[in-house]
Amino acid sequence: MSIIQFLRILLARWKLILAATLACMVVATTIAMLLPKRYPATARVLLDIKSDPVTGEALGGRNDRGYLGTQMLVIRDMRVAGAVVDKLGLANDPAMIAAYEASGRTAADGGIRAWLGQQIIDNTESGMVSGSNILEIRYQADNPDRAKAIVALIREAYIDESLRLRTDRAGRTGDWFREQTDKSREALSTAERDLSAFMVKNNIILVGGVDSESAKLSALQAALQQAQGAQSATDAAVTVRLASDPVADQLQVQLASIEDELALAGARLGPEHPTYKSILARRNTLQRQINIARSKSAAGVSAQSGAVRQSIGELEKQVAAQSKLVLDRKPVLDELFRLSREVDLKRQQYEAALARTDQLRLQADQSEAGLVVMGDPQASRSPSYPKVNLIVALSALFGFGLGVLAALIAEFIARRVRGHEDLSFASGVPVLVTVGAAAPSPLRQRIQKLLGRRDPDAGDGELQAI
Repeated sequence: MSIIQFLRILLARWKLILAATLACMVVATTIAMLLPKRYPATARVLLDIKSDPVTGEALGGRNDRGYLGTQMLVIRDMRVAGAVVDKLGLANDPAMIAAYEASGRTAADGGIRAWLGQQIIDNTESGMVSGSNILEIRYQADNPDRAKAIVALIREAYIDESLRLRTDRAGRTGDWFREQTDKSREALSTAERDLSAFMVKNNIILVGGVDSESAKLSALQAALQQAQGAQSATDAAVTVRLASDPVADQLQVQLASIEDELALAGARLGPEHPTYKSILARRNTLQRQINIARSKSAAGVSAQSGAVRQSIGELEKQVAAQSKLVLDRKPVLDELFRLSREVDLKRQQYEAALARTDQLRLQADQSEAGLVVMGDPQASRSPSYPKVNLIVALSALFGFGLGVLAALIAEFIARRVRGHEDLSFASGVPVLVTVGAAAPSPLRQRIQKLLGRRDPDAGDGELQAI
């Protein structure tokens, strides 16, 4: 069948096609008018997904999608819907009770509250406003005022439930951490008692966190180092004092002057002269005084150096004895350090558990859910369902298609010759002449060539009778 044959069939059966189209449109329009209308209402909430108000933990970033998905599920949760049912008092409404009983459901299915809550969930939708952190809640009802009232209750119940989820979780976790804190406190007390008993049993006294014997050894070692440093300073002072004694130096100056006088007297008076002998006697006396002064200085320096060496020796003996005592007590001290580390560990565990418990207590006591109400709910006075225009358009399209199908079926049941193409198809031979037809226009001939299927046995043209 060529396209022109198909169009001739449609043109011939246009009444059937029109009837089918109009029938479908009338039926669809009637049904659309009889369907219960649904009016949408919306309420918006601003989500604070940046950080937790207590812990400061980030809620945004890579976890935004999961967080938003969780909030949408909470909106359609039975706890939110059940709270709306309770606030509306639907479970006590006689009409709702009658409808519930007519549905054939029983208490095993959750009862009337679950049945009503599921109806609210089925009519509730939510989604994010594009390019923002605003969550929009949508609800549809048979009355715009009712839809507006219910969507407001859904938003209120959602905010309450979101806060309750956070505080209940923090409260349950806080109870567990409170138990762990009590256990940590008991463990810390036991460890401290064991440490105290061990110290009393072994006569251990801690000085600044260090055993008294170890502290004494450290003090002796410090004193020994100080004495050794003092010895070096003393040796340097002795060397300097021996090299330059003030008394001996003064006498040495006088001796040099007398030596000069003695040399001059020897040259002028001779060694037997009384004056020379007198000067020589004074020189000898002065020499003896110099020797005595140097002897006293050396004796004093030796006494001082000996005292320092004796002090160092005593300190070395004390350090050796104290080191032996500390080494003998090493197993005891090791056990002391082990018990001390255990006490420190228990204290750290207790402080960490206590801090976490206080933090969770704050979370459980918070009154902000991180949600901000965005204006009043809005309801549309135009029904969102049914969409009459769309239904009518689709029914017209469906009716037209049904009419075309019916026209083709009717044509194949009672096939007629509507053009020379049909005659050529029915006879199986080419059509040579069309009698009584008006001469076609060049445009019509061109269209027929484009749309019609030419028989290969036909000639290059048709004979036209006038």
